[in-house]
Amino acid sequence: MAQTMVGWFRIALLLFALVLPATLIAQAGPENTTQPRHGLMWNKTGLPGVFPLLVKTNVGENYVLLLSRAETGTDAFAAFIVGGRFFKVLVPPGTYRVRFAAGVRWQGEDAMFGRQGETKVIELPEALTFEVHGFGTKAGHKIDLTDRGSGEMAGLRVEPELICQRIAWDISQCGTAGGATLIGCNGDHASGGLMPFVGRRFKLRTVVC
Repeated sequence: MAQTMVGWFRIALLLFALVLPATLIAQAGPENTTQPRHGLMWNKTGLPGVFPLLVKTNVGENYVLLLSRAETGTDAFAAFIVGGRFFKVLVPPGTYRVRFAAGVRWQGEDAMFGRQGETKVIELPEALTFEVHGFGTKAGHKIDLTDRGSGEMAGLRVEPELICQRIAWDISQCGTAGGATLIGCNGDHASGGLMPFVGRRFKLRTVVC
């Protein structure tokens, strides 16, 4: 009787060992091959995106933009670009190595556009730094991938992309300048005898430099 019980126990363990891997695979399921939306995929830096990165591409291929920390090589930031569409994203501060994976049919983050040569990799030779210049100028970059007929790197162009912040008067408020006509006021305010620019506020304007 005891030997029979041991035999059944061994058979049960064998069946369990055979069934468990199949169950785990079924639970994991296939990799998601749905093409990502045009724009940010993920940001692993823990910092907000504030510096501009503009990328120009051609119709016919899609791209994954990959930024990795220049010091450590760790993945930091990724975005998906539909070829030919306007693309501009805000990048966290730092210095990054920049790579692009290019191809036609998306097959998931591991395979990108395919493992058998379907994925082309373009890497910039120099790291790019995203930082503040002077007072209120956010320094980013513009990358042009539209002229690649003579080779992957021959037509690649990188230019600065700057966002400037300017301080201006908020002219929606009342005030006078040396007895001049009131600015931003109607006739009801004119009899109030306002002091020149009393209570005036500044406002911050953001423009492309």
